[in-house]
Amino acid sequence: MLADRAEAAGRKAGVEMGEHRRYKAHLTVARSREAVDVRPYLEVLDGFTSRTWTVDELALVRSNLPTSGVPGEQPRYEVVGRWALGGAG
Repeated sequence: MLADRAEAAGRKAGVEMGEHRRYKAHLTVARSREAVDVRPYLEVLDGFTSRTWTVDELALVRSNLPTSGVPGEQPRYEVVGRWALGGAG
């Protein structure tokens, strides 16, 4: 609902939103154009707590960021692996 409302507010404000895609809850741990040691980020996240939510699958997704410099070019996402977590059923 938050993603839908944010998109609606952007459209109302005149922001070009591109194509509508259904939001999927996710956590981006790190993102970089080159190889980076992400361990310091994981250490910072180690103590993070939030509202409880159920996860039934873990998907590792690679973001292939645009390199052409063409305005409006979007990243491409590639699922590298999927693992069932046996939570919800």
